[in-house]
Amino acid sequence: MFRRRRKPSVYDEPQFRAGKPAGDPSERRAEHTLGREHAGNPEAYRPGGSVYDEPDILPGRVGEFVAQDWTCRNCGYNLRGHQLEKPCPECGRREWYRPAPAGRDRFRQWLSARQQAVSARRSWLSIAGAALTAGPFAVIAALLYGPPGLSAMSVPLIAIVFAPVLEEALKIGAAALLVELKPYLFRDETQIYVAAVGAAVLFAAIENVLYLTVYISNPGLDVVLWRWTACVVLHAGCSAVAARGLVNVWRECVAEFRPPRIGAALPLWITAILLHAAYNAAALGYSWLF
Repeated sequence: MFRRRRKPSVYDEPQFRAGKPAGDPSERRAEHTLGREHAGNPEAYRPGGSVYDEPDILPGRVGEFVAQDWTCRNCGYNLRGHQLEKPCPECGRREWYRPAPAGRDRFRQWLSARQQAVSARRSWLSIAGAALTAGPFAVIAALLYGPPGLSAMSVPLIAIVFAPVLEEALKIGAAALLVELKPYLFRDETQIYVAAVGAAVLFAAIENVLYLTVYISNPGLDVVLWRWTACVVLHAGCSAVAARGLVNVWRECVAEFRPPRIGAALPLWITAILLHAAYNAAALGYSWLF
């Protein structure tokens, strides 16, 4: 009359059942998308399929000393010869991530193989592509506050807050993407500056043409000279400051063979934004006063 209820067991899990387990239909779209992404970008670095592939989790590493240059990510102190179970002698922070042991340094192998395969021609074409792509895209940010008809209250907010953030992000966006995903395309740090500053100069040129032909009617010689000197220098200089942060990330990546930590470039990117915002605020104040 009554069937005895079976107790729950781990052996009821799909992987223990007879036959091949069927996947959840809701996962098929994600599986298809990931498969297409992997096929479309075979050069992308992908970590191991398990958290146990991480160098810190591999067993038998207690008491090990660092045998290569290894930067403390809090203060920049070189931890070569240091025992990572102990805090950094400079700042007191413990550096959890350590160099991979011999035979398990996947990122080193991936990066070294691609550095050797990239020709100088491909490297410079990538740099030129980054500059030519990022410059026009950054013009989108300028259009947010360039057209006439904005209210008096919206102009300061857009020019001092939103425009600098968008412009400084878009001008170095392509270079930052290459540093994070394809650091092997850069043969030296100068190319990072070329990609970022080149995009900024192209952006400034397009912006100047828009201002002097569309937004400003009959601009005087002083306005033309100011746009092609001070404004170009401003955009190029701010992008150079932000590019310095990308250079620091790239240096650490290629010198220590560790995946790029693009977030480390954030302080100098914010510095570039503040410089740009200060210029816009000064320009607005000058126009109101005189």
